[in-house]
Amino acid sequence: MKPTILEGQALALRMIGELSKKTAKLRLQLAVVQVGTHAVSSAYIQKKKAAATSAGITFLTYPISAAASQKQVMSLIARIGQNPAISGIVVQLPLPAKFNTQEILDCIPPEKDPDVLSSAAFGRFLVEASPILPPTVAAVAELFRAYNIRLQGKRVALFGSGRLVGLPLMAWLSKQRVTVTAINKKTKNPALFTRAADIIISGVGKTKLVKSSMVKQGVVVIDLGTSVEQGKTSGDVDFKYVAKKARAITPVPGGVGPLTIACLLENLVTLSAWTSKS
Repeated sequence: MKPTILEGQALALRMIGELSKKTAKLRLQLAVVQVGTHAVSSAYIQKKKAAATSAGITFLTYPISAAASQKQVMSLIARIGQNPAISGIVVQLPLPAKFNTQEILDCIPPEKDPDVLSSAAFGRFLVEASPILPPTVAAVAELFRAYNIRLQGKRVALFGSGRLVGLPLMAWLSKQRVTVTAINKKTKNPALFTRAADIIISGVGKTKLVKSSMVKQGVVVIDLGTSVEQGKTSGDVDFKYVAKKARAITPVPGGVGPLTIACLLENLVTLSAWTSKS
């Protein structure tokens, strides 16, 4: 039996089409700060630009050298945040290792943080006081809703604990009446947990991290990992072989990625409306 391929592209296009109806009179501007050069980041920025343009949102890029100081990067973000014409700010991750990432993200005003990465915005999300979900969370939730995949009572194995994927998903899943196991590089024999899981979610960025031998028949697999090797984009899951066991699985590319971008833009629209009411 062939698995259901959880296509995010069609869902994303539908969302962006709906957003374009809302943005006609809003004049929204999204600023993206890129520190240094990173192949995956650069490709993702171009995808964000294309989606924003389709949604009627002005897309602005602010490149800054990796040789810049922490203070210079923070100063740039602060200046952008003070511009009343800018509706939202995204700092493209990952940053070069020398930077204090969270300190930089905390320069984003929470009302202009569609990625929900500043401490203030993430804190609101944790206590359910935010009008938006982190884009990766919103994208996964939308996939589950669209394909009628129930979470309640399920066992979930979650690879990764980063700010973009693992941490917000762990916070969200813990409130969905599921049993979640967080797997990281220190976890001994992760297959013990993944073989028992009804749902596996991975967002590490390591090719073929999740192999067929690690999953049970009928599993649902959500792959948020992205890596580029020899010009080819792949996810964390060994798709060809894991798909033979899965009930449903996301492809890479074309799965969660496009939907995450659409959810980011939807967050921008929601924040604009929320701020105007405050």
